[in-house]
Parts: sequence; C-alpha cells; structure tokens
Amino acid sequence: VSVRRPLVKFLEMHGFAVVAAETAEEGLDVLKTQRVVAAVVDLRLKRGSGREVVGAAPDDVPVIIFSGVPSESAELERLRPRTRLIEKPYSLVLLVETLEEMLAEPQNLQS
Repeated sequence: VSVRRPLVKFLEMHGFAVVAAETAEEGLDVLKTQRVVAAVVDLRLKRGSGREVVGAAPDDVPVIIFSGVPSESAELERLRPRTRLIEKPYSLVLLVETLEEMLAEPQNLQS
C-alpha cells in the first residue's frame, strides 16, 4: 500500500511544495532538474534504493530518511551532513516538525 499520496497531501496542507518520486530513478531525476530545499526519502523504493537518492542530494540539502530498520540508515545519518532519521511507523506531526526545524537552520536561510 502506497502512502506517498496521503503524505504529499499532508505536507501540502502544511504549506510545503512537494515533488513526489516513486522510484530511485525518479528521485535522482528530481535532484538533477529541480531546486530542492529538502528531501524526504524512504530507503525502500520501487526499482532501486533510497540510498542512491540520499547519496546524490547536495550536502546543503536537509534529508529526512524513513526506515523501518534503524540500523540500515544509521550509517547514512552519521556520514551525511544535515540528515535525520525517522523510524517507521512515523508520525506525520514529527515529520513536519523535523522539516520545519531543519529548514530553519542557518544554512537554509535565504537572503
């Protein structure tokens, strides 16, 4: 069961402009073709791994990783700057709070 559509709607209701990707390839394409200010990535994607997307995100882009296996993403969280882990099942409120907090960090303030 895909939670992508309800998640997109929830984030949009909270004022976020969202571009959704179903596969790792689509996620990589979004990173290449659009100005992304934050990424929310599930490590388990259709046709590929979210690890590819996390690894391709610029260091100044905050990344939130969803994972049902915390040890699977703990290394990424330690190695990549500006990365946070949210364990499944996740709280939508926690997701919004984490996004807002990461976007408010000085690296993301625009002049």
